[in-house]
Amino acid sequence: GIECQTFVLLYIYVTSYSFDVGDLTETCHCLCTPKVSASKCDNNLVTMDLATVVQKTREYDKIMEMRHVNDGLHTIPPSGFVFHESRVGSTLVANSLTAMDPAAHRVYSESHPMNDALKENSSDMDANIQLLRDVVYLMGRTSSAEENQLFFKVSSVGSKRIHFMQKAFPTVPWIFVYRDPVQTMMSHLDPSKLGNLRGKTPQAVCLRGKSHPPKDLIRLAMDHDVSLDELSYEEFCAAHLATLCESALKGMKKSNGKGVAVEYDGLVEKLIQTVIPQHFGLDVDDAARERIRNVAKTYSKSKTENRDWVEDSKTKDVGSTPKIRKASDTFLDESYKELGKFSIK
Repeated sequence: GIECQTFVLLYIYVTSYSFDVGDLTETCHCLCTPKVSASKCDNNLVTMDLATVVQKTREYDKIMEMRHVNDGLHTIPPSGFVFHESRVGSTLVANSLTAMDPAAHRVYSESHPMNDALKENSSDMDANIQLLRDVVYLMGRTSSAEENQLFFKVSSVGSKRIHFMQKAFPTVPWIFVYRDPVQTMMSHLDPSKLGNLRGKTPQAVCLRGKSHPPKDLIRLAMDHDVSLDELSYEEFCAAHLATLCESALKGMKKSNGKGVAVEYDGLVEKLIQTVIPQHFGLDVDDAARERIRNVAKTYSKSKTENRDWVEDSKTKDVGSTPKIRKASDTFLDESYKELGKFSIK
């Protein structure tokens, strides 16, 4: 894709914004370098209206195309979206899509622009949809002649915004990855990994909203005649996961087959045999199969050294606590069974 400095230069070109060389260097440094001290950038912060940037970018791309001087610059339309319940193998899906054909496949995994676009909560539905389209357009630009597929793995909470994606890209296929409720709960709240909390809230993704519960979780608790104040960590986690599953189900029922569920069990072979060739519509040759199976041998969440992946479903079932099993039955059992009706086998 276009490097950050190139993007800044493009914006300057199409908007006739005036910079001297020193300002440009500092501005690019502030825009493109992670963890830059705010004090170093105070005099070089630039605010850009995204709608204007995208409009100018589209105009620029069109002009370059007409002049036949775009050096292969093109925009890849989205090929598919990956939504998920969290801790259910979605990173393996993203890694597999990349490994299948690294030169041709651009795969974004929980990227901030996509997450922020989906979080946008304007009362103007059309504005939300256009924002998402604009972000995808910019993220799909490339000068590589080989790149021709674009996938987005969205953060788990983005599953609540599937309806925006569907309105923005109604013909693009998408999947929702899920897992047996108890096993998913154990991935978040395994007692052997949490240690002695001493009254503190566990550092689990499913509990991030506990201090300010979202409206859909509040409604779910009310439907079960449970007070939010009375929810245990296990119950809150299960209720949060249930809101993700129910949002995905609503989307699937309106997707005309574009949205399907993919259960964790046998995930790699489902990707190779069904999800990628039949749902995403891409050929999977022998070399691609081998690359996918090889990447699946490594634990996808490892952030340091490579670790071999080990099947842990039975271990999670055996190690689960009564509270985890009860919360799973109360809040997740119904949506889990319903997802099975839309699940790729």
